[in-house]
Amino acid sequence: MTRFPLYTLAAFLCAATAAHAAPLLGAIGAVAGWIGSLGAVGQAIIGIGLSVGASLLQKAITGKQQKADTRDRGVNLSIRMGDNQPLTFIAGDYATAGRRKYAGTWGDIDGTPNAYFVDVIELSSLPQSGLNGVWADDQKLTLLTGEAHGELGYPVAEYRRGGADYMWVKFYDGSQTSADSYLVSRFGSDADRPFASAMIGRGVTYAIVTCRYDRDLFSSAPNMLFELGSIPLYDPRKDSSVGGSGAHRWDNPATWEPSNNLPVITYNVIRGIYCGNQWIYGGQNLSAYRLPAANWMAAMNEADALVDDGAGPVPAFRGGYEFRGDQRPLDAIEELRLACNARLAEVGGVFKISVGAPGSAVYAFSDDDVVITKGQSFSPHGSLDDTVNAVEATYPEPAEKWTMKDAPARYDSALEVLDGNRRLPQGVSFEACPHGGQVQRLMLAMLNDARRFRAHQICLPPDAWPLEPNDVVSWTSVRNGYDNKKFLIVAVAAPMSANVVVSLKEIDPADYDWSAADALPTAVGWVGKIGVPTQVMTGWTVQPATLYDASGAAWRPTIRVSWAGGLEDVERVWVQVRHAASGDVVFDSDSTRYASPYYALLQPVFQPNTEYEVRGRYVPASTRPTEWSAWLSVTTPNVLADLDVTLETVGEDVRRRFEEMQADFDYQNLRLADIVTSMSLQGSVGLLDRLELRQQTGNALAQITEERLVRATEDEALAQQITIFGAELDDATAAIVEETIARATADEALAEQTTELSAQLNENFASGQVKFAAAADQSGVNARFSVLLRAGTGGIYRESGFYLEIYTEGGVQRSRFAVNADQFVVLNNGQRPFLFEGGVLKLNASHIGTIIAGLLMGSSGKTRLDLNNDYLSVSD
Repeated sequence: MTRFPLYTLAAFLCAATAAHAAPLLGAIGAVAGWIGSLGAVGQAIIGIGLSVGASLLQKAITGKQQKADTRDRGVNLSIRMGDNQPLTFIAGDYATAGRRKYAGTWGDIDGTPNAYFVDVIELSSLPQSGLNGVWADDQKLTLLTGEAHGELGYPVAEYRRGGADYMWVKFYDGSQTSADSYLVSRFGSDADRPFASAMIGRGVTYAIVTCRYDRDLFSSAPNMLFELGSIPLYDPRKDSSVGGSGAHRWDNPATWEPSNNLPVITYNVIRGIYCGNQWIYGGQNLSAYRLPAANWMAAMNEADALVDDGAGPVPAFRGGYEFRGDQRPLDAIEELRLACNARLAEVGGVFKISVGAPGSAVYAFSDDDVVITKGQSFSPHGSLDDTVNAVEATYPEPAEKWTMKDAPARYDSALEVLDGNRRLPQGVSFEACPHGGQVQRLMLAMLNDARRFRAHQICLPPDAWPLEPNDVVSWTSVRNGYDNKKFLIVAVAAPMSANVVVSLKEIDPADYDWSAADALPTAVGWVGKIGVPTQVMTGWTVQPATLYDASGAAWRPTIRVSWAGGLEDVERVWVQVRHAASGDVVFDSDSTRYASPYYALLQPVFQPNTEYEVRGRYVPASTRPTEWSAWLSVTTPNVLADLDVTLETVGEDVRRRFEEMQADFDYQNLRLADIVTSMSLQGSVGLLDRLELRQQTGNALAQITEERLVRATEDEALAQQITIFGAELDDATAAIVEETIARATADEALAEQTTELSAQLNENFASGQVKFAAAADQSGVNARFSVLLRAGTGGIYRESGFYLEIYTEGGVQRSRFAVNADQFVVLNNGQRPFLFEGGVLKLNASHIGTIIAGLLMGSSGKTRLDLNNDYLSVSD
């Protein structure tokens, strides 16, 4: 067998860089990236010379130092832009912010132009198995997959307010064969950035995020993060053609499945990642025999073995990683190796792996077997710089939006005493392990392994030729005090002889032992929006109350609600009232002002002696959220003014008003009759009497009379209209029309305006009066507008009229509209939905919220519902 020194191992992969394009056509663009080399893989993976024994911790430090500084630590949390970004894909459990490939706005809502913002984000240059989670800013989102929108995708529960959605997410896994119709329809005709139907993004995983503008939800485009399912990976354990069991076949990717098993991911990267027949990343055309199936299957099984991390059994070594085309595959493999405490070795172009605790010894020897004619070396311990007694680590924590989080540091006070009372920590970054419990197991094993200082380099006889790096051997040595002590072969060399030179490092399988009791306490910090907390209703009380009329008599029941005073940013109070028995809401209003004295008497008609439930909620001037109070029970007082008495009282008031109008009308008619009689042909006795009349009434009124009076004969009606405008008149005229006087004193002001019209033929007459009167005194302000009509024969006549008034009663201003008519009709396009006739109110159709009645009966009179006495009767 030919042996190659590890530090001179030839490259097994092409060292040249290659550009690869994974087109998301047109606006989504081409993603170009430099593909690194797996050259000199043996030297880089092992990272030690023949004389050096490397602990897991030393290998971790060395690997980090050798990595090309081409990417930031941890998960990509910030979206990238530009077509100069490298190719990426995710294997295992991982997340990415992706690369923005298109953005645009559209729509108009309630006058807001460009109401929708659309972000097209490429997540992977390869098809991924699915979308496992989405973050927006610092909030984990809930996609409502059962309510998918035809265009926009899945609405987001956290961005649903008042029944309206403000964010949607649509996902493409890379298997799409046509462009998204939503993007084409909204932006296909964009003058500057058209999204054409050729922009399919074949083989590319991407998401479309649509946000509806809301100033409280979005101050800018949200920072999105996507958790993706792994690319499909080949697992030889599932391939029955290589000794496994299953349908997996290397030459048929359609048979592969996603996996987060770290050795499985490493196996695929070393053999090469392809998209169809196109090479993407890692090794190229690597034959299966170069990764022995038995060795790799054992490592994969070790990674799947269940371990209790303190929260139940989980696979021992799982993880994931976002691979970038500008990162050397060796550096990516190093991240995977760290996440499972693996050791990789390459001998003669064959790659082997060891995961977790070392296996059983494959070779045993004693001092007598060591070839003493060859040089030997022994290192009992390392230098102070190489000594570690504490491990500190970081890892991406999914619960904290995949940010790099500090794991609980692993300290050992006993080791610190041994090291001169000094704490000698070493930090490690586990970028491919997003599982805190697994990180703690890795740290403990690293710390234990780092205290195994003994390293030997010896020469063994020819029977040791089959030994390879990562093999475990057992050494019994009287000189060194070893009794079947286990050592790990870290390097093998074959000088020009039959003997074998090996480098050994002491190991102890117990270093990898773990129990749930070893877990250190840890806490996951809260990640999410820091929003304004919901304001609860405080000081909310409800009490029965009574409304009183002007005379102080109980009128009807109501409810008094009150709340806490002096709160900031509260504009109104929203009150709801429901029947306790039925749950029907009978009052719902947010118009109650929030002001001193911080209570209100509700005005709707409530039933007496009835149980209601009332709740309240503050309505702020801003858009911050508030919360309803609990429903509080209240029973209204058993008071209600008798309906008939109330109607009689109102009717008496109206009757008095009409009597006043009638008396005023009679007075006006009397004055008008006096004037007409004195000026008529029958009442004139000649020119002398007319001159005398002029002298009495004044020249001004006589002039009007000359021009406007119509003289009548026995078969002719006299029509006269006298309108008083409050003009200044002489004493005689003022005496005739004293009803129009405007007078004012120190404590009272009165103004009136009256228009009269009258016609008469023999005994038949018709007349009308329109009057406006306003008065103000120390008790209040009153205003009335009235219309009164009268027609008949002789002393028999009918009257009709109406009036509107604002009057002051008991210091309170009230308003009223009264009508006096045999028939009162409300017309609606020729229909009569409302008719009062013959003392009966008739409604063609009605919608009544609350009815308070004494007696209900059918038109036949056979069915009677006596509400006053709670009695129902039905007769034949």
